Amino acid sequence: MKRFFVLLSVLALLGACSTEKVEPPPDGTPAAEPARAPAAENPTGSVVPLPGAPEGIVVTAAGIAVAAVRDPDGVRLLDAATGVERSFVSTTGAPRHLSLAGPDGPVLAPLESSDELLLLDPTTGAVLSTTPGVGRQPHDAVVTADGTTVVTNEMGGGVVFVRDGVVTGSLPAGPVQPGGVAAVGDYAAVADVQGNGIWIYSGPSQELVGQGPLGTKLTHATSLGTDLAAFADTDGGAVYLERITPDISEVARIEAPENPYGLAYDADRKLLLITLTGRNTLRVVDVADPASPRIVTDLPTVRQANSVAVDPRSGNILVTGSDPGSESSLQIIPAGSVDVP
Repeated sequence: MKRFFVLLSVLALLGACSTEKVEPPPDGTPAAEPARAPAAENPTGSVVPLPGAPEGIVVTAAGIAVAAVRDPDGVRLLDAATGVERSFVSTTGAPRHLSLAGPDGPVLAPLESSDELLLLDPTTGAVLSTTPGVGRQPHDAVVTADGTTVVTNEMGGGVVFVRDGVVTGSLPAGPVQPGGVAAVGDYAAVADVQGNGIWIYSGPSQELVGQGPLGTKLTHATSLGTDLAAFADTDGGAVYLERITPDISEVARIEAPENPYGLAYDADRKLLLITLTGRNTLRVVDVADPASPRIVTDLPTVRQANSVAVDPRSGNILVTGSDPGSESSLQIIPAGSVDVP
């Protein structure tokens, strides 16, 4: 179904709130949040401690897992096969979500409490660049096909554009509280965690080129190729597959009850991974035919499974247990736990 698409002149709406801080949004509308998870029961695979209330996680083609942590703030470089820590990189602010600029990095790490964007070498842990002034509480960042980095400015609304480590432009809201973002070719598709829309930005022209309503209230997004992205409708209990050209077309809706939140894509096996935070479950969906997604299995996870990633070497699935009220952890689910006919 073709979604409503319109080119917009961007409104200067400022002052969205964080999903973790108490500062309310201007109109009092709460952001979409993961569920407060119950105690976990018999997580699939192995579980290792991962100190620091982990959130975002990515895995490089070389099998290095990089996890964003808090208290102390930084990123942990891990062996993706075992969860054994290789090194810890301290940061001046707390990172939330991470992304890879290429199969082996660098890693993009927006720092929410210092308003900076780090570019990190996942092999050595070296900070390759630090870009200040990337918005108020930058939440997520991706690199579009032309090489432009697009950062979501969660508490300021809109996005910030970065090239070669330098801010080259910004656009105000737009999305009042932009959260997750997916790189779809030359475009960055942004989810508004306070509303029910997605916003499409061009990396080459640094312009807003599309917008449309979607679901009830979104949080995160992930790319499924050059023209397709998935969006977690956390308040609506679903994940949507949308084609971005930059026109927005709905391809499919996937049932995902109890606050879907973390998303990842296994490109080799054409599997979409969805964490269901209200039930400590990982939903695995076959999207080889995006128009007819098929739920393959549901796997039990660690408590508060807010983020998920895939090891491209082995197909193993890594899930972070992000509950700061208990021992935080990393779950490693063997690829063989998912049987795809």
